[in-house]
Amino acid sequence: MKKILFYNLLLLLLASCDNYKNYRLDGMWQLKTVQDADENIIPVDTVFYSFQREVLFSFTLLDNPRQATVIYGYMDMPSDDKLHVLIDKNSAWGGDFDKFLNLSGWSSVDIVFDIKKYNHSELILFDSGNGKTYTFKKF
Repeated sequence: MKKILFYNLLLLLLASCDNYKNYRLDGMWQLKTVQDADENIIPVDTVFYSFQREVLFSFTLLDNPRQATVIYGYMDMPSDDKLHVLIDKNSAWGGDFDKFLNLSGWSSVDIVFDIKKYNHSELILFDSGNGKTYTFKKF
């Protein structure tokens, strides 16, 4: 009986760990720095990326204390070290993707980031299209 209880608890623990892994990026992440291809580091504090259940994505820019620009998209993780984000065509200022690209610094509105580091408080993404590294802290 004790063995059965032990194995059931072990299975429950493993299932909960797997569930955590599936939604590990959930929540809001504050962009802290952007490092360009020349290794110049630019501090940032008004940009947030949000992830929900590895399906929904939002990019938020605090334009000033009373105004925010939010752009929505979709995300998936094709592997443990890749993050694919696709901006919704209807959410980027009526399809003005050039404005979004200029604002975000992304190389495309359909982008695959390399996940360089992830833990409960820090996320580092790399965009090979523009050679930029984005460092976040959990918000």
